[in-house]
Amino acid sequence: MRLIAAALAALLVATPALAQDWPGRDPIRIIVCAPGGSTVDLTARLWADAIKEQIGGHAIITEPRAGAGGMIGAEAAARARPDGQTLLVCFPGSFTMIPHLRSNLPIDPLNDLRPVALLAIAPFVFAADARVARTLPEFLAKARAPGSDLSYASVGPGSLAHLGMELFKLRTGVRLEHVPYRGSPEAMTDLLGGRIAAFITLLSAVQGHIAEGKVAALFVTGESRMGALPEVPTAREAGLPDLSVVTWHGLFVPRATPEPVVQRIAAAVAAARGSAALREGLARAGSDLPHHGPAEAEAHIRAESETWRGVIQAAGITVQ
Repeated sequence: MRLIAAALAALLVATPALAQDWPGRDPIRIIVCAPGGSTVDLTARLWADAIKEQIGGHAIITEPRAGAGGMIGAEAAARARPDGQTLLVCFPGSFTMIPHLRSNLPIDPLNDLRPVALLAIAPFVFAADARVARTLPEFLAKARAPGSDLSYASVGPGSLAHLGMELFKLRTGVRLEHVPYRGSPEAMTDLLGGRIAAFITLLSAVQGHIAEGKVAALFVTGESRMGALPEVPTAREAGLPDLSVVTWHGLFVPRATPEPVVQRIAAAVAAARGSAALREGLARAGSDLPHHGPAEAEAHIRAESETWRGVIQAAGITVQ
């Protein structure tokens, strides 16, 4: 406890100097690998405001660069000058899935970009048509029954909803047909209409339907239960200890960024975590505030990349 207190005290003392320590005087550019108005963009803006408070109001500009599964923004950040003035906020697909699904990428995301922190993290809900099952054992029994033709939705081949359900199939041995959709609204329409049996998705897409009893939340895919669904078990509690499906938004810099610069940015991020506005904004978006620094973020992302590589190979998933 003394060491933790000392570290926190040192950080608080150092915070006023972060403005002088930031790599340069030019405006900081945060490239966002998703459209303006998206949850990734919201995360980037919330963090930009919180960091700005820690570095004396230094100008921070967010720049949405969406497309190609996040690769357009990721490439722009990877090719930027490695001076700490250009950062990237991006989601898992560009780092842990697309490299295993597509060849001839313009960059190698895991090796051309370096994680500085995870900024937000959100688990998923395993949502089932309540007419099919209200518990995981009931769902598994239906899926394993002779002649079962249950299907599940995703928001497209190679998406986290797709790979998460394929991981579920590998862990349980059940057979389910994959039905891809353009987005969550279309998938939810068919889940409610009884045309599909299950969908791994974010809480925001299903919370109202769960409250109405039309959809059953069989488990959540994070390490702990959700505050909004306190009665719903985690995958581990439900008997699936090796099933974790979370989405996150990470902060990255070009891999060649000097270590002292990376650590100064990480210090500003660590100080910004104390912002009440940041915590409240993330909570409203259904995200948790993680405490991953550069080393922890890198380890998390590389481990997740290996998990999805295995799932993609085992399931024989390809994307055109």
